[in-house]
This record gives sequence, structure tokens and C-alpha cells, in this order.
Amino acid sequence: MKTLFLSILIFLTITSFAEKLGPDYIITRSAPDNTLSKTEAAFNFTFIDTLRKPIKSVIMFSYNGKSKTQTPDAKGKFSLKVKPGKYLFQFFNSNRFFEIYTDSILIKPGYATDMLVNFRTSNMNMTVDKPVIYVYSKQKENVSIKLDLKGDFLFTYPQYSNGWNFIANPNGLIEMGDKKYHYLFWDGKINIETKKLDFSTGFIINKNDLVGFFEEKLKLMGLSSQEIEDYITYWCPRMNANEKNYIHFIFNEEYNKYASISVDPKPDHLFRVCMLWSKTNENTIVKEQQIETFKRDGFTVVEWGGSEIKDLTLPSTL
Repeated sequence: MKTLFLSILIFLTITSFAEKLGPDYIITRSAPDNTLSKTEAAFNFTFIDTLRKPIKSVIMFSYNGKSKTQTPDAKGKFSLKVKPGKYLFQFFNSNRFFEIYTDSILIKPGYATDMLVNFRTSNMNMTVDKPVIYVYSKQKENVSIKLDLKGDFLFTYPQYSNGWNFIANPNGLIEMGDKKYHYLFWDGKINIETKKLDFSTGFIINKNDLVGFFEEKLKLMGLSSQEIEDYITYWCPRMNANEKNYIHFIFNEEYNKYASISVDPKPDHLFRVCMLWSKTNENTIVKEQQIETFKRDGFTVVEWGGSEIKDLTLPSTL
């Protein structure tokens, strides 16, 4: 894959196998090797796939600016001699798997370091938490909303039965029979081909800066003060468990690829945002993401949701 050597890309590497398989790579052993001089060191790699089978096809990899290709043996192994020092590795096998980035790895003079590299499938099942839909009509009128998920609903409120049919109001109140709601709620599992998403941008935010960050960015998007309050009071308590969080937003057309929405009558403005977030560390590299915005006039529908990604691989500095 050409982008492996042309730029640093960021990929999320969570799959339904994640907890069983563990991290993308593991240092299984690092010890002196009497076949190496004090000016030499060696990495011994073993490559496996999602089913723990050895990968025997060509591996494209880079380290500290050098690019190479190597074919593992029948057990998925090959070795690389290097000079002692710190190394950042990047591995790619095929479009079926994610690229893998390592942290900075220190190897001592005369040492051999064994590394198990675990390639994961590029499809993932993601749980989307608390997407809520706000509806603001120009006048009191009947509205129908339907969702088409690449996956399955886990919970809806009010109950979703081949769509939601209700009376909308300019103040956002939703009437269904003798009941009234402030928004429509759903969550579910959706299947995402993450290689079709661009995770090379986003934000790294300290826990103490989360509230200010969301107040600024959500206002920029065009959310109302009530929508911002609902968003912050749901997400910030969860995200405060981490000292730093990686945040990436998907908007509108990109969101529709995984959970499309149809509204009848057609609104003047439809704005959807889903946040993907994960714990991260001090050394991650990310470019600031551009924020999409919308205007609030006429018949307006707004939706926000999000998903915590529990297993994240980001390039890092040495």
C-alpha cells in the first residue's frame, strides 16, 4: 500500500476479536544474544492473523525512515539486524488488515528482541451509544423518521417500530399519542469498514479541557445550548476516566454510510454528528480535524451520538 511509505496514517484497530487477541504487537522477550556484537542488535518478528495463523505473504514495513519488504518463513517469522537504539516500526500486509504502528522500542547493544505482530481485520463491529434525534418543525405537523443501520438496534425509546411516527413542534417537543418526548433515542451495533474512514485527523484533549472543548466545537457546529448540555453531561463523565482522549467526529454523509436516516417531510436542515473517542497518551500524533457546521432555520433535525474505541493504535514520537 503506497500510503504506508508516503504519509503517517491513523487507524482504529478494534474488532470483535480484540479482547481475545490483545494488543497489535507484544514484546515477548528481549535478552543478550552471544551471536551479536556490541554494535549490533536484532529484532525477531512473528506475524499472525486474526485467527492466530502465521502470515507467510510479503510484509511491507518501515522503521526510522527506512522502507523494506520481507517474506516471512512458513511459521510467519523473519529477523532484522539493526544498530542499538530506539525504533518505531510500521507494518502492512494487505487491505484485509490494518496497518500497525509501534511505540518507540529501545533495543540494547548485543540484544535480540522477539516481537509478536498481530494483524487484525479492517472490519469492526462498533456499538454506537446514545444517538439522540431532535426535531424542530416550522409548525405543528406529522413527521416520520426511519433509520437504516448496517447492523442491529440494541435499544430504542420511544419504541422503534418500522420507524417513528409522531407530531413535531417548533419548540422541539415530540408527541406520540398521549406521551411527549424531548428527543428520539436509539443505540445499536453497526459494521464499519474502517479503511474507508479517514482517521488521520482529530483532537487530543486533556480531561480537564473536555468541557471547554465541547462547548466550543459543538457551538461551532451549530448545536443549541440545550443540545450541548445534553451532550456534555452524557459524555464528559465517561471520558473523565482518561487523562487524555483522542476524539474524531464523523458527520452527515459519512455517518449515513453506516446508519442512514430518512425524514418525511424533508427538513430544511439535517445535521448528524457521531464522535469516536479513545484513551490515548502524551506521544500521539494527530492533525486537527475540520469541523462541519449548519444553520438553524426552518424545519431542522439534529442528531448526535458516539462510540468509545477501546483499542486504538496511533503513530507516536520517539
